[in-house]
Amino acid sequence: MTVWDEFGAAVAFAARHMADDRDPVNDRERADADQYLLRILAATAQSSTLRLDPDRPEFLPMLDSVRYLGAAGPDIDYDVAALRPGGRYRISGNRGGATYVGIAVYAGAGAAGATAIVRSVDVDDVVASDGSFAFEFEHPEAARVIVRQYFHDRGTQERGEWTITRLDGSPSPRAGLASAAEMAGRAANVAKSVRWNAQLNALWTPERREHPNEFVRQTSDDIVAAVPNPDVVYSFSWWKREEDEVVVIDLVPPATAYWSLQICDRWFQCFPDRRTNLNDREVVVNADGSVRLVISDGDPGHPNWLDCGGHRTGTAFFRWLHADIDRQPTCRVVKTSELR
Repeated sequence: MTVWDEFGAAVAFAARHMADDRDPVNDRERADADQYLLRILAATAQSSTLRLDPDRPEFLPMLDSVRYLGAAGPDIDYDVAALRPGGRYRISGNRGGATYVGIAVYAGAGAAGATAIVRSVDVDDVVASDGSFAFEFEHPEAARVIVRQYFHDRGTQERGEWTITRLDGSPSPRAGLASAAEMAGRAANVAKSVRWNAQLNALWTPERREHPNEFVRQTSDDIVAAVPNPDVVYSFSWWKREEDEVVVIDLVPPATAYWSLQICDRWFQCFPDRRTNLNDREVVVNADGSVRLVISDGDPGHPNWLDCGGHRTGTAFFRWLHADIDRQPTCRVVKTSELR
């Protein structure tokens, strides 16, 4: 089988996985499924044109197409670099003004996702008074590193800047134009990425689909294949509604520098161009400290609503930064006309 046979098989797998979903799809859901596959292809193909050399590492730019993939948070920027297992690296730069900046190093980089988080740090633990920082690491299984920035308000918070350098070894001479073998390797990586994105709903605790509208606690150890943030505890649920219904979510949030609720469709496709994410500074809080959020198709007249865009099922997750919630959020499904 040639690499392009593998690529074609990956695309066919992705299309089949979406088309054969266990729940029926309406026209909107089918259209978004087709759009998601095209977005996966666009993001992975565009990324493949960038040379990721673990001996001369650089962070992959946060491409617009990537923001729709794999439950990427609309409040979050992800900077990713490839690593050579056993290599020693330094990440250094200026923290910037984000609410949170964290570094996590992962083992595993195939279609099945990460296999372990081998190093991590909250940059605030290593930052100097002038905002500069440096973090060095090495691990025999390290395959990639992600630097995450969480923003409450991108319009007022300045993005940080950093670089990554390999500290050990003598890198081979800098490669010139890509060879046929290198391009075949890139195509093979695209095929793996297509499969991973398409089947994320089978990797991120798929058994919870049997219990819709019921949040459960998840740590990064529980869902490591989904490449999670080790500084976050998640509350995760599948949500489900009929076309004339809304999902009402009630909670008392913990004390934390950041929390948010994000909804995705059944394939973990994100919609940063829709109202699908609210953080703790955007929600209206009740007088007693509790919060009510509503998943609905369009604005139901409630201040804390999230737009499901005509979908009837999908996934939802709270991110609690350096915090945990005492009691999981509760859900109930009501007719849109009965929402109070």
